[in-house]
Amino acid sequence: MPSLLRVGRPHWLNRSRVRAYAKTTLVLYLLVAGAFVLYRWKSADPGKLFIASDLAVFWIAGGFARAGHAALAYDPIRIQAAMAQWAPQIQGGYGWFYPPTFLVAVLPMGYLSYAAAYLSFMTATGAGYFWVVRTLAPEAPAGWALAAFPGLWINVLTGQNGLLTATLAAAALQAYERRPLVAGLVAGLLVIKPHLALLFPVAMLAARSWQAFLGAAISAGALVGLGTAVLGSDTWAAWQHGLGTARALMEAGGTAPMMPTAFSFLRLLQAPVSAAYAAQAASTLAAIAAVWRVWQSEAPFALKAATLMTASLLATPYLFEYDLAWLGPALAWAAPVAQRQGWRRGEREIFLAAWALPILAVLVAVLVRVQVGPWVVAALLAMLVTRALEGKGGR
Repeated sequence: MPSLLRVGRPHWLNRSRVRAYAKTTLVLYLLVAGAFVLYRWKSADPGKLFIASDLAVFWIAGGFARAGHAALAYDPIRIQAAMAQWAPQIQGGYGWFYPPTFLVAVLPMGYLSYAAAYLSFMTATGAGYFWVVRTLAPEAPAGWALAAFPGLWINVLTGQNGLLTATLAAAALQAYERRPLVAGLVAGLLVIKPHLALLFPVAMLAARSWQAFLGAAISAGALVGLGTAVLGSDTWAAWQHGLGTARALMEAGGTAPMMPTAFSFLRLLQAPVSAAYAAQAASTLAAIAAVWRVWQSEAPFALKAATLMTASLLATPYLFEYDLAWLGPALAWAAPVAQRQGWRRGEREIFLAAWALPILAVLVAVLVRVQVGPWVVAALLAMLVTRALEGKGGR
């Protein structure tokens, strides 16, 4: 998280304000969460208290897989019917678009009650995320900033997997310098959401880290094999069909306020789909170039890791606000370097905007129909690349 501590010159975003703003934000979260749970408690059967709609899809998909009908999880009509049967008051369209590698991971949820599935999944992923980021930013004010980080709370309240993928990515990078094979084995697990892992092979190839590349291939291949063996090969065809539905929803632009990407930026402005894809291609190529250049350099590893995690958010058109949990470790790696080298004009404001982005991107998009997400991420990436290529700071 942004340290923003012990700066050499006065700045409005100082240590005491970081702590105060984080505590105030945390209180607001608790009030909103309490009101949300109370509303759900009164509007739903207490025995089926609906806390996290997205995790309900995981739980239902896990139930299909447990019953031996994994391919049915990719049928949106089946998902909707199961959701309506469990909690008729739920409105909105939900679908399962993840590959069999993630479906086999949530299969155990099918043996649990919804409450047990939610508590176990969010406790495990939340604890892992908090531990990983705190090892990168152990200072007390950074702990408050992490506790109030919107990316953490959005995942908790929706029951999403952003904390899981961010933890896997950050843990892989933490192990990279000393145990590249282990780092690769952990990074390969991101095959549960492969579109988020597009730039990890780029970084490994740029650094000529063949052990990491081998480890990633082994674990990714093993997870693909496990998913096929447990769920059946027909689930892959069902997933491919489901991707068409996901693409159609993305192209329609209805989810653009929640998708902080270059593609959604233009779709929210009613630009043609072809123009949106062109913008996304430019964003993806820029992200690839940034990672390749930084990972070939002699930059401090903290900046390499932060660059990879930040650029990964620009490389895919299919990204939601909960995936911005990846910014937590990125900021935690980058802040000490900026602290050591000295903060420059505008950098702390970029850090603050990136910290708030999981909520900021959605609010701005809803209120003024402009998706600021890719611009804030791009500003952070530009800052990281600039510092990395200067070659300062040491490891």
